[in-house]
Amino acid sequence: MDLVSNFLSQKNIDSKITFEKYIMLNTKLNNEKQYSVKDVCYFNANNDNLKWHYDKNKILEIHLNNMLFEQDLVFDNVKKLSLIINDNVKFDKLFINNCNELYLQFNGRVEVIDKISINDCKFKQISINNHIDGNIEFQKCEFNDFNLYGFPNAVIKGAFTFDFCEIKERANFMNFEFKNKVSFKMSKFKDNTYFNNSVFKDYADFHECEFEKTACFYGATFEKDPNFSACYFKEPKAINLINIDIDKLDFKSVEQYIKDNYQDESYKGEIKGIEDKKEEIKIQNKYKLRCIKNLKDSFRTIKDVLIMQNNTLEAQEWHKLELYAKEKELEIQLGDDNKGVIRNNRKIKKLKIKKLIIKLKGMFSKLQNLGDIYVKICDFVVYFIMIMGKSIFAIIKIFYNVINGIYKIIQIILSCIFYIASIDRILKLRYLKFYRKIKSIGKKMVDFTLWFDCILLQVYRNTSNHHTNFLKILNFTILMISSYAIFGLLVLNNMDFILSFGPMTIAATNYIVLLMLLIIFISLTRKLYQYGASLLFLICGLFIISIVSFLSSIYIPAFYFLIYFASVLISYLLFICKIKLFVFISRLFAYTCLIGVVILKPQLINPFAGIFSSDKLYESKFEKRLNDLNTSAIINIAKLSQKDFNFTKEYINISFTELNSAKALIIANKEKLKEILSKVYDDKYESDYKKVLNELENNTSNVKNIIEKIDNKNNNSVVSAQLNQFSKLNFTQEVDFLHGIKSNFSISKKLSPEQIALFDQKDSQDKLKSVLALLKFKSNFKGILKTINQDEIIQSAIKSTSVLYSIILLLCIFSLQKTARKNSIVPS
Repeated sequence: MDLVSNFLSQKNIDSKITFEKYIMLNTKLNNEKQYSVKDVCYFNANNDNLKWHYDKNKILEIHLNNMLFEQDLVFDNVKKLSLIINDNVKFDKLFINNCNELYLQFNGRVEVIDKISINDCKFKQISINNHIDGNIEFQKCEFNDFNLYGFPNAVIKGAFTFDFCEIKERANFMNFEFKNKVSFKMSKFKDNTYFNNSVFKDYADFHECEFEKTACFYGATFEKDPNFSACYFKEPKAINLINIDIDKLDFKSVEQYIKDNYQDESYKGEIKGIEDKKEEIKIQNKYKLRCIKNLKDSFRTIKDVLIMQNNTLEAQEWHKLELYAKEKELEIQLGDDNKGVIRNNRKIKKLKIKKLIIKLKGMFSKLQNLGDIYVKICDFVVYFIMIMGKSIFAIIKIFYNVINGIYKIIQIILSCIFYIASIDRILKLRYLKFYRKIKSIGKKMVDFTLWFDCILLQVYRNTSNHHTNFLKILNFTILMISSYAIFGLLVLNNMDFILSFGPMTIAATNYIVLLMLLIIFISLTRKLYQYGASLLFLICGLFIISIVSFLSSIYIPAFYFLIYFASVLISYLLFICKIKLFVFISRLFAYTCLIGVVILKPQLINPFAGIFSSDKLYESKFEKRLNDLNTSAIINIAKLSQKDFNFTKEYINISFTELNSAKALIIANKEKLKEILSKVYDDKYESDYKKVLNELENNTSNVKNIIEKIDNKNNNSVVSAQLNQFSKLNFTQEVDFLHGIKSNFSISKKLSPEQIALFDQKDSQDKLKSVLALLKFKSNFKGILKTINQDEIIQSAIKSTSVLYSIILLLCIFSLQKTARKNSIVPS
């Protein structure tokens, strides 16, 4: 007989005895001063013995104090039960099932080894007046009220489950401290519900709850992300969400929520028995995505309630969490966890291809062995016939040679067919592999839209906490202004040093910078960065190759743009760095530079200064050099800019007004001046031009011949084509891509005989002589060309980098304005 049956038998003898007294009489005290019950205690209302002693219309009243139940304590189908648990009580398991009238009180300290489980019960009253050290669950229960007169500071150390329940009147969870997971999923609260100042140390699940009246969470603390997904508030303005402490909720807490909650029972059931890693990852991502979407909906629900209450300051905190969840959702959609699976699939495919190639080689070796056997048989037959008689030796020899030749031809044909078939198969395999790879890349290319959205959310999170942290975005804006100022100071003022290197050296430097950026990106754990790094490296690499090969005139501005882009990324990484020393150094650097900018170059704060008026950021070296020249030099340069090659050697006395007009004319025609000087002072053809000039000065009758000789020697007609333009005073600089290719490889269209004949005409020779005479003034004009080129390069660099700087600064200003409005610094 079990303990309850023994107790009922004793009750037959002594009707006044209670369950508590019976335990005290029949058990011993342990070291904790508890009466230790080692048997199962099972109160089953369907048991005839229990029916005999307890009327179903009367309340079964049980008081427990200083007791230890080492086995289960069960109340099954007891219609009316009053269970009062006093101090120093310990359960292994407590079950109460199908009770129509339940009174439950926790008046003292309760310790639970496994759990307290109450199912399908109707509570008349429940009071929690002390701490519960263990798991407790209420499922499918109905309550008149909950803990109205309970202890104000109850601590629940185990998991607290309150699923599919309904409370008709007020519910009091004020000042509760839940140290483990809490679940109220799909429960209904018909009257006011209070969670004031409650602390949720672990996850709190309120999804699909219904609150018909006030739901007060004033001063509640959520240390982990709560789930209010699909939660229904009948009267949103009656919900009190003021002063909720969510300081510990951030992007990392969102990531941790997914790790801890996506492996539910459905996931475990679906993944059971699956051995394919790829399919496992696919299922894993599906459940992660569902989990993060639920969390995002949870944050949105609270945000919408606060917006309806016109509480925008609190709402933006939940909106920030919603954007964190959105960012994580995009990361999962981009397949952040599929990297290992992709590598394994590649290895499997390579092994399959290797096995197939080995098999094909084996087949070919067998065919070769058969051929060798055939040759040996033929040899044996031939030698046997030769022994039969010398008279037919000649005929047999011829026959052998024919047979052997036919065999060789057949062997070659079969080998070719076999190899072609093998190659065809391999090519088909390679083609299929290539096609699948292109197809997968194509699918990923669609994902670059998601990638960009995710990166944008990440940048906003790191620079302004999604427009909620004004000081953070202000610091980032100052850092961007300072980084551009330092870039201009260190790089743009060292043009002579940059120009001392050749195009290939600068191109190699570009690739080194790109490689550094690639290493920085790939060293980061997120695959998200690797997508961007690969795309950046590919685009910039192709661009550098093209500009160095064909458009060398802009390779230096492109180099500056890449350097500035790298400096922006490095500044961003320093800004988001968590090492306090780096943070302090970057802030000190930014504010120091800002002071210098405000004092020396305040126009840098204007985002459009470099695009539309680069001269405000840079003092022209060409204009400065003009001011250092004498009057004769200025007049000669002005003439040259107008294609007048009759230079004046003596000093000319002119007024300041005329001199300034000449300078203005030179500056206005700076491009024409550059075209003339760059054409004549082309280092590739300067020696050829000097030969032609020498003939023009000494033997004009031989000019055409010397030009043809130069063209024939160089195997192209570039020199004659250029000289033909010089004779027409045509110095137009072509900038199209095709011309870049032609000039890079010294290709030019050959002149017609009529065009060649022009070099014998005196008018053409005079014009050509006056143009080539510039070679004698190279020491004077070469410096002018150099300063023009420097100005052009620096202005192009300023304009190209200013586009990126303007975009960054405008986004920063937008974020500053939006953050200020959200924080009520600027009135809406």
